[in-house]
This record gives sequence, C-alpha cells and structure tokens, in this order.
Amino acid sequence: MIKKRVYIFDIDDTLIIHTQDQNDYYKMDNDGTLEGLIQHLEKDGVYIYTNGTYGHGVGVVENLKIGKHVIEIFARDTIPFMKPYAESFDYVKSKIQEQMQDFTIEYLFFDDLLDNLRTAKGIGWTTIWINPNASSKERYVDYSFSNIYQALLYFNLKKL
Repeated sequence: MIKKRVYIFDIDDTLIIHTQDQNDYYKMDNDGTLEGLIQHLEKDGVYIYTNGTYGHGVGVVENLKIGKHVIEIFARDTIPFMKPYAESFDYVKSKIQEQMQDFTIEYLFFDDLLDNLRTAKGIGWTTIWINPNASSKERYVDYSFSNIYQALLYFNLKKL
C-alpha cells in the first residue's frame, strides 16, 4: 500500500531566513525558485506549522507564492498548543489525518529547532533540520541541510 506523503514546513528560519537586511518578510525578493521546488515534490499535501501568528503565516505564504500548494496553516492563534509540546504535534497530525481521510500518512517535517524535531520524531515523523551549520548526530534528526533550497532539491531528486 502506498502511503500518502505530506510536507510540513516551519516558517521562520526554515522557509525564510531572518537577516538584518531583510526585516520585511512580506516584501522580500522572490524569484519563484522555492515555489517551483515545492510544486515538483511527490506529495499529497503541504502544510505550514508555525509558532508565529496565522496572519504572519499568510503573509509569508503569499509573498513566497506558495499559497496554491498549502492546504492549511497551523499557527499559534489557530491551534490549542504550540511547538514543541507533544499535544501540539498530536493536534496537527489528527487534523491532517482528518483532511486526508487516512491514518497511514508519511509526514516530512522541516524545522530549524531541535526541540521541535525531537517531538516530531517521537510521533513517527521524518525530521529535516534546516540550519546553516546543519550537521547533527542526534538520533531524532533524519536529514540535515544548510537551507531549504538544498533540502527541497534533495527530496525532488530522491525517490522516497
């Protein structure tokens, strides 16, 4: 049986990198590369999962032009618990299962914080650490990349 596959992305310091030069996340330059990489993933769904607000999530998704791929944004003001609490991950997982009408989903979770990845791994998700100095020996990190572009290129080329 082929499992459905969903990609779940954190926003801050995962999809977008905070720099002193670019403080307006809603007007950053966007050449469409990220959207193209997401478009070509073998996927059944794309979700945003952030401790930021829903409005922040929407603004970033719109600027990155990935809205047509995103099924839902899970944000601190739309879910009962925040990351890294297990209850938060359980809530998001149950909502995705409900939407997909499936309980055998493969979850690929991209985040910059190891605490979040540890919790995700604990519920069976595949964990991808995005960090400029990514080189983890932690058992709960399945993959590590220095930026989201490298990660998505890898998953576009790899047949899971």
